[in-house]
Amino acid sequence: MIITKVEATPVSIPLKKPFVISLGVMKTLDHVIVRLYTDSDVVGLGEAAPVPIFCEESYEDAKIVIDKYLAPAIIGEDLFNLERITERMDMAIKGHKYAKAAIDLAIWDAMGKALDVPAFQLLGGLYREKIPIVWIIGVGKQEEMAAEAKQYIKKGFSNIKVKIGMNPKEDIQNVEAIRSAIGENPTIRVDANQGYSAATAIKTLRQMEKYDLELIEQPVPGWDFDGMSKIAAALDTPVMADESLFSPKDALRLVQMRAAEIFNIKIMKPGGLYASKKIAHIAESAGIPCLVGSMIEMGIGTAACVHFACSTRIVQYPSELIGTAMLTDDILKEPYVASNGFLKVPKKPGFGVELDEEKLEKYKVI
Repeated sequence: MIITKVEATPVSIPLKKPFVISLGVMKTLDHVIVRLYTDSDVVGLGEAAPVPIFCEESYEDAKIVIDKYLAPAIIGEDLFNLERITERMDMAIKGHKYAKAAIDLAIWDAMGKALDVPAFQLLGGLYREKIPIVWIIGVGKQEEMAAEAKQYIKKGFSNIKVKIGMNPKEDIQNVEAIRSAIGENPTIRVDANQGYSAATAIKTLRQMEKYDLELIEQPVPGWDFDGMSKIAAALDTPVMADESLFSPKDALRLVQMRAAEIFNIKIMKPGGLYASKKIAHIAESAGIPCLVGSMIEMGIGTAACVHFACSTRIVQYPSELIGTAMLTDDILKEPYVASNGFLKVPKKPGFGVELDEEKLEKYKVI
């Protein structure tokens, strides 16, 4: 089955409300939707979900890279030769993993459709039927953050993630208010998005631990593996790597330095599902549990994440796939959002979601 054409369509959809983290503010999702065509009339769907305040790519970059470098490199290749396709993309242009992830996702979707099986069957099989989801609360006014946490616990979520890393004193007060609002049973995890130094992180998070934290995510800059190691050794709560984990090589280094006790695998960051599985295998070999994080993907990317999570045993913590719930709309014919704190695994061929061409046209920006 030969790849004949790749179409990359940038889209922009507003969030329901601005999402504030220590790195900046997001108001819209500016992504690229990929349609990958084959000589057997099978069309695979993919998504590039770059966030410029987080990574070194934008949707403009992804569109150009896909059109000029990646598509020409893979047209004419057999759809199922994923190792060769990955190599050809890497030889065409270095980096640009989010653009490559869109191609990778479209290939997995197309392979599933070609074989008439869900993508998870190709990724390891169905290990779990549904994926527990965490609700994520951005930085804001203390009373509003506490009210939002309480609201989503009532909606069936049992885990709240709180963004921190902007002001240590206020961070502690925000977590205290949320714990008071939701009670003892729901779990709370915190994410500094690289906002602290190692010294500030240890001092601040030691005080925060009394609110019974599930995990602490990326307290220091991604490059500071030594700082991550020091924090992990100093605290009782497990430390999770996010911005320190962009590739299988990063995963290996984190293991060697004892710099993380949990991995946050975001399928966009290493270039898609193929590389994400490699990270998961390293984690499993080292006994490091994982969760599937979010670049606030739209419906296609979210479905791909769920297929990865449901087929990967070492994904043991509730995942963070709430992108579609944060959007004012999506580009799918049928909405794909969590219910009672879980996302069901799509069972139709490929990723099991269908593109709405009218909405794609509506939100197209280039």
